[in-house]
Amino acid sequence: MKNVRDATGHGQRDRDTEEHVSIICEPGSSYFGHVTPSSGSSKAISKVISECLAAQSVDLDNVKVVGTAVNTGHNGGVIRQLEGLLKKPLQWLVCLLHANELPLRHLFQHLDGATTGPKCFSGSIGKSLTSCTELYTTSYEPISLLQPLPHVDVKDLSTDQQYLWQMCQAVSEGHCPCDLALRKPGPLNHSRWLTTANRILLLYVGLDAPSNNIKTLVTFIIRVYAPTWFAIKTQPSCKDGAKHLHGMMVRTRYLSSSLKKVVDPVIRRNGFCGHPENVLLAMITDERPHIRELGLRKIMKARSHVSANKIRRFRVARTYQEYQDMVDWQTLTVTEPPVTMDMTDNELKDMISAQISPRVLFPRFPCHTQVVERRVKLVTEASAAVCAETSRHGFIRARVASRQLMPKLESKHGSTAVSSTSKAELFAQTFAKNSTLADEV
Repeated sequence: MKNVRDATGHGQRDRDTEEHVSIICEPGSSYFGHVTPSSGSSKAISKVISECLAAQSVDLDNVKVVGTAVNTGHNGGVIRQLEGLLKKPLQWLVCLLHANELPLRHLFQHLDGATTGPKCFSGSIGKSLTSCTELYTTSYEPISLLQPLPHVDVKDLSTDQQYLWQMCQAVSEGHCPCDLALRKPGPLNHSRWLTTANRILLLYVGLDAPSNNIKTLVTFIIRVYAPTWFAIKTQPSCKDGAKHLHGMMVRTRYLSSSLKKVVDPVIRRNGFCGHPENVLLAMITDERPHIRELGLRKIMKARSHVSANKIRRFRVARTYQEYQDMVDWQTLTVTEPPVTMDMTDNELKDMISAQISPRVLFPRFPCHTQVVERRVKLVTEASAAVCAETSRHGFIRARVASRQLMPKLESKHGSTAVSSTSKAELFAQTFAKNSTLADEV
């Protein structure tokens, strides 16, 4: 993921803008490093990433998956450029949480107008979001959920995610508790549409007579945006990506034909999880035996007809009753998912023939890049503290090791003391783990 921040020299008031790209090792979400490309172009980014991998002596044969949320063009994006440099296909895992935000953003702009800055809107609804925390909760018309929200442990969610969960429940029930109405919905920023959704819900419960456009946005949030968000959070594996994309499509079918024309093109443009390779991952791990068997036959056919090292083009998904029907199997050239290429025919058959939910023999790579955003924040903090890529890298390593050493405190009364000996042992283990991250890519 690209991160653009200002780096200030010592004793200087002038600022130099640098491109920062954070690299995370999956599975495990370990910080691998960050690079500084000469520009924000996909060629420059892919070049420095490949150079970083080579400098760390990473076995490029083990690099099979690339996940990102930006620069995702299927002709000239970062993943496409990396495939050309590595001369082999890679598993495309474009962030689903980001893809889930785009339909809401385009629907908002369609109903209320374009944005005018990083935190500003041109329309009346957007301008009202800045002062929605000053409103008092009124009696409002409940908006029903099409289906219950996915079950999640609220304690595992961040503060903003908890707010979205509880606010969706409040809107659907027609009653907003006072303590929830008084809580902060999060800052308003165009890069955080989760908090924008929170503010739209708070605005709705605080207005005596909300407009039809506000009702349309609130209905979309609690019926499409929030259910998809929590489904991705509860099932983050790459094998579930195609199901999440299909679920998003199905949830939008309640919209009018005019609003479907706004939302559907956005979903199609970002339907990377609807590529045959990602759909096949879902099929061979499906709970239904006949779907697993169908996926196995298609992979076996792909192995017999298509070269494993051939770089293919991505095609977007369509809207159908079942997720496996998003792909036109008759006309498309089906290629095998790169993450299954190391599995033998017998291993695939054993997994498909399982009588219960099959074990996934390939690593559980995530279908979103939320952990990358956390590392982007850490790189930003390092950029404000030290200069030069090497110094930043050391700063980040030390910060990661420090956070792993700190115990998690549930409350002030439940603090746990850690002896100096155990701290030293933990630090030694953390340092040893971080120093071998390159071998885990």
